[in-house]
Amino acid sequence: MPCFNPPAKWEIEIFENYKNIENLLNNFKIHWFIVDDGSHSKTINEEMKYLNEKMKNLTFIPLESNMGKGYAIRYALRLTDTDYYIYTDIDLPYKNENFYDFMLELEKGTDLVLACRNEKYYKQISKSRTLISKIFKSATKLFFRIPTTDTQAGLKGFSNNGKKVLLKTKINRYLFDLEFIKLASKEGLQISNIPVELKPDIVLSNVNYKVLFKEFFNLIKIFFK
Repeated sequence: MPCFNPPAKWEIEIFENYKNIENLLNNFKIHWFIVDDGSHSKTINEEMKYLNEKMKNLTFIPLESNMGKGYAIRYALRLTDTDYYIYTDIDLPYKNENFYDFMLELEKGTDLVLACRNEKYYKQISKSRTLISKIFKSATKLFFRIPTTDTQAGLKGFSNNGKKVLLKTKINRYLFDLEFIKLASKEGLQISNIPVELKPDIVLSNVNYKVLFKEFFNLIKIFFK
């Protein structure tokens, strides 16, 4: 008899989240891209098998090495061709309704839609993450002339105009978001901000201070670019 491994809890939750979003956006044809950024997990192919069997509108992209979030998103974008794009983390931390809000805004002709986190968001995360986020927002307001201070919220949507700009970014890790917004503003793209909320059961990972230190140098690069 063939051996069948039951799906892990996270696979079922992701599938249910994805289908719920599809139901909300039933007027749109949706294709999902999941990028494994060089995790080298021994079980990732088995884990993705369940999702691939359940979702015919899903493309899994395994990268050989960890190059960073910016690199991973640009890699996936080069394989896509559609009118609107949204990227976020695999666990879809923001409420599903936020995806609907983003698509409505994109339909209006907005080129870049940015998530805007409020005080309710900060009550759901650790004090250290809150402090780092607010310090960075203050620094962004002080040093950059862009239409937001909340550049690092992990949910963004954009049109093909936005896609062209994002593909011009060079930063491979987290601050590619800031670089993207700065370039989009410089090129005169229409940008809007939409308030978002975390799902109540989401637990964000701890801050990696080594990565944070490396990103400081990317911040300097973006400032002088």
